Amino acid sequence: MAEVYKCSVPISSSPCVSRPLKNNTFPIRNCFINSSKIRQRSLICNATKLPSLVKEKSISSVASFSEDLSEEEAEASLEFLWNEANETLISAFLVLLRAKGKTYEEIVGLARAMITCCKKVKGLDGVVDIVGTGGDGAITVNISTGASILAAAAGAKVAKQGNHSSSSACGSADVLEKLGVIIDLEPEGIKRCVQEAGIGFMMSPIYHPAMKIVGPVRKKLKVRTVFNILGPMLNPAQASYAVVGVYKEDLVEKMAKALQRFGMKRALVVHSEGLDEMSPLVDFGMPRCTLEGLRGGDPEFNANALRNILSGEKAHASNAFVLNAAAALLAKLFQTLESWINISKK
Repeated sequence: MAEVYKCSVPISSSPCVSRPLKNNTFPIRNCFINSSKIRQRSLICNATKLPSLVKEKSISSVASFSEDLSEEEAEASLEFLWNEANETLISAFLVLLRAKGKTYEEIVGLARAMITCCKKVKGLDGVVDIVGTGGDGAITVNISTGASILAAAAGAKVAKQGNHSSSSACGSADVLEKLGVIIDLEPEGIKRCVQEAGIGFMMSPIYHPAMKIVGPVRKKLKVRTVFNILGPMLNPAQASYAVVGVYKEDLVEKMAKALQRFGMKRALVVHSEGLDEMSPLVDFGMPRCTLEGLRGGDPEFNANALRNILSGEKAHASNAFVLNAAAALLAKLFQTLESWINISKK
């Protein structure tokens, strides 16, 4: 069985060494998973095969929240909701699930339902993704997007997914579009971008048709839902390596277990002082920054920030780009975080 390593930054050069968390050391919590040696059990569940389960137990359980759902029940529930395509029912499901709290089994089951109908990008083995759940309310510049570009420049093959903003001022699709990137490429175009440029961007609604149903619901609700958590698990290129940022510290281990269960080979799950990204560390010659130093704005503001930082401008956000890019390289290629930070800085 794979192990989950909870450690404080800096990360040991050996992924099998666990360090205790210390108060007032670094306000970052991470879970490091490696499931490459695990034989993943495939769960196949179809709502049409479980009509009584879905109607009598799963949906009623969500309505009353008398009990948690199993992976199979969660998967079947979401398939049932897609078939119904009823915004009111979907809204109720999301709000009540938020009120109850998600288990990692429910997260995995819901993710399986989503990935089943996903348009996939095939033939991109060994790619990495830098992605966050969003929903941290910090309104920073697009750190994961900038870090993805930097990681690609350092030699990683990055398959990044994203969308227009739903809870922030500027989503990854918004800033890339402002930078002139074509954001609506089909799978063959993505594959070519990754192979030739080292990075490709996949627009979530194009690859996840089901998002067309839930998207309007999420905008109306204007609160975080389980789809914030599902997003990092739904990479159409099925990235085996990732840096995943979560908006709450108590989601770190839950997300790590869900990714492990879902088949991720190796991932670094991070949370930093309310951010769904890693913030600069004094251990590696990076001055600690304030949230204000990472503050972003509209797509034009963030696009200019990315241009300047990737052109060599020194800023608090540039250190954040370097750190998150280094974490992605660590997730894919081992070595030490410090060595990849030095490479990313160059």
